[in-house]
Amino acid sequence: MKKITTFIVDDEVLMAEELQCLLSPYRSLEILELCHDSDKVIEKINKLHPDVMFLDIRMPGLSGMDVVRQIEYSKYQPLIIFSTAYDSYAIEAFRVDAFDYILKPYDEREIKRVVNKLQKHFVCGVERVQPLVHSRKFTVNLGDSMAILESSQIQLIYAKDRRVFIQNLEGKIFKAKLTLQDFEVQLDPQQFFRCHRNYIVNVDQIKAITSWFNRGYLLILKGEKKTEVSVSRAYISKLREYIQF
Repeated sequence: MKKITTFIVDDEVLMAEELQCLLSPYRSLEILELCHDSDKVIEKINKLHPDVMFLDIRMPGLSGMDVVRQIEYSKYQPLIIFSTAYDSYAIEAFRVDAFDYILKPYDEREIKRVVNKLQKHFVCGVERVQPLVHSRKFTVNLGDSMAILESSQIQLIYAKDRRVFIQNLEGKIFKAKLTLQDFEVQLDPQQFFRCHRNYIVNVDQIKAITSWFNRGYLLILKGEKKTEVSVSRAYISKLREYIQF
């Protein structure tokens, strides 16, 4: 299968090389080049035609946002994965339809999550010893004991203040033992949808969809407890695979 061609843009040489090092073990990726001059990025894109670009946001000359705006209507538009030390850029990144967003200093688990997401997007030939089996039961702490929660009883999984929580169909909330990335891998993607970097929702629990600011959407979930979940623009096309609208 064709490898995912990758272009790294960062004015900090050491950070670009570190990212290259973290990405190099993944055989599904082919790193074409590292670029440290943002003013040359457009020229490089037109020459290299990368599938994916890891793009720093704060750079001298053209910023990462400037680069994205310049290629918005160009012939070659790689998927954009922003990299930055400032999490305040997250909202702006998704407004320009970024594929994903990673923070510096880099975390190997986040790199793995992004690469897995890329592999799914490009339907690359990922080597697996056996088919992935999705978990149907999870444990949550309940006082001194552990309660078993069926996946079908999960309405929402979300991250808040660096913690992950599960909300069941009755609206009860439990602290989770896994990360959102772990849940995304272990849950059945036919039933659970990652609609935002902070949310995974049970699609069977979606009651309605409403428009939100910046061409985004809100999911209204079933139940007496009013629960609204935002959908990042980067995930809207994926949402249409579950619900036609």
